[in-house]
Amino acid sequence: MPVEFWFTYNNGAESLWLPVNPSELKVTAGSANETVTVQGLGQVTVIQDPVLKTYEFSSHFPQHYGPYCAYKDIPPPKKCVDQLETWKFSGFPVQFVIINPEGQKLTVAVTIESLSYREIAGDIGSIYYELSLREFKYTKPRAIETKEENGQKVAEISSKGQRPNQTVKPASYTVKKGDTLWAIDRMVGVPYEKIAAANGIKPPYTIYPNQVLVIP
Repeated sequence: MPVEFWFTYNNGAESLWLPVNPSELKVTAGSANETVTVQGLGQVTVIQDPVLKTYEFSSHFPQHYGPYCAYKDIPPPKKCVDQLETWKFSGFPVQFVIINPEGQKLTVAVTIESLSYREIAGDIGSIYYELSLREFKYTKPRAIETKEENGQKVAEISSKGQRPNQTVKPASYTVKKGDTLWAIDRMVGVPYEKIAAANGIKPPYTIYPNQVLVIP
C-alpha cells in the first residue's frame, strides 16, 4: 500500500486522510543552545533542552479524483480546509500520523501553526495549501506542597500531578462509504480484532455504510 498521511483529533473521533500525498515533508529539529563568553575560557556553549520540531509541507485537495489520489472516495476540498481550521483554533493538539507501505506508523502530537490555501485558474474547485505544524509535548501540572521543617514551613513542588485527559474515547463509530476495519483501527486507536470481536464480525470482516460499531 502507498504511504498514508492522516490527521486525527479527539482520540480518533474525527479524522482526515490526505487525498494527495505531499511531494516533500520538511522536518526541522532546532536547538536552544546558548553561547556565552567566560573570562579565561572564551566562548562556551551551554547545552539546553531540545526545542520542538516543526513539520512543513504542501499539497492540494482535488475537486475530482485522479490517479495521483491516495484513495477514490475523496472528501470535498472546502470540507477538508474547514476541518483543519476548526482543529487549528480548537486549543487542543491533533495527531499527525504517517503510515509507510509496511504498515509501520509514526504518530506525533502537533499544533497547526499556520494554514494558507488558494485556488488556481484552470483547476476550479481544487484547493492548494501549505501547512506548518509544531510538535506538542504534554506537560504534567505540578502542585506546591508545604511541610514543617525545624519549626518553619517549607514549600516544594509536588510530583503527584498528572496531565488531565483532554480526549474522549468514542463509544461507537458509524461506518462511512469506503471504510474498512483496518482504517477504523487507525482512526480510533483500537485494534481491528477487538472491534470485530465486540461487534460479532467474522473474517473477512465485512462492514457496511451506516453500520454502527461499538468501540471497546
